[in-house]
Amino acid sequence: MLNIGITSNLKEYYRGYMDFIDHYWLSYFEKKKINYCLIPNKKKLSVKILNKIDLLIIPGGNDVSNFLKTSRMRNNIENNLINICLKKNIPILGICRGAQLLNKNLGGKIQRVKNHMRTRHNVFFTKNNILKKKYLNVNSFHKDGIKKSDLSKKLNMIANDNDENVEMFISKNKKIIGTMWHPEREKNTLLLDKLINYLNKK
Repeated sequence: MLNIGITSNLKEYYRGYMDFIDHYWLSYFEKKKINYCLIPNKKKLSVKILNKIDLLIIPGGNDVSNFLKTSRMRNNIENNLINICLKKNIPILGICRGAQLLNKNLGGKIQRVKNHMRTRHNVFFTKNNILKKKYLNVNSFHKDGIKKSDLSKKLNMIANDNDENVEMFISKNKKIIGTMWHPEREKNTLLLDKLINYLNKK
């Protein structure tokens, strides 16, 4: 059975910190009867859990590029996990913030984009894409994005928007997929099923 690990968001809580996760993900795992582990923002514990999973999901959250201490802490944990996954060939699915972090980790860049916060828009797929689609109307909840010219050379674009921002990418070894929208927040999660099944192929 597939074992998924999903990283946690992080916020200050009194004099310490609290890890948390969006309930959209919990509802999805419950509905699909998926075995999952929440990966905490602690280095040793996160690596210990990583050794027991088949697929890593890096979900959305605060901007990768902001200067909050919590963002830097989470970036450090997730970048460490990405590096280990690359060495061990563990598949990764990055959602929104997760896709941005993956692109940066692999040598790409992110920058501010307009009209992508709390809205919906169309994305257009490249030929022979893994989803076999021409276009899709998706949600959008991000302030930072990935321009075509800023995409890591280790990644291939699968979909873009009308302004030539990258909306989905895949690594050249087919073990990493990133989407700039949130498939877990859609009423129909068939797309998310397809992405997870694709990455889980042996």
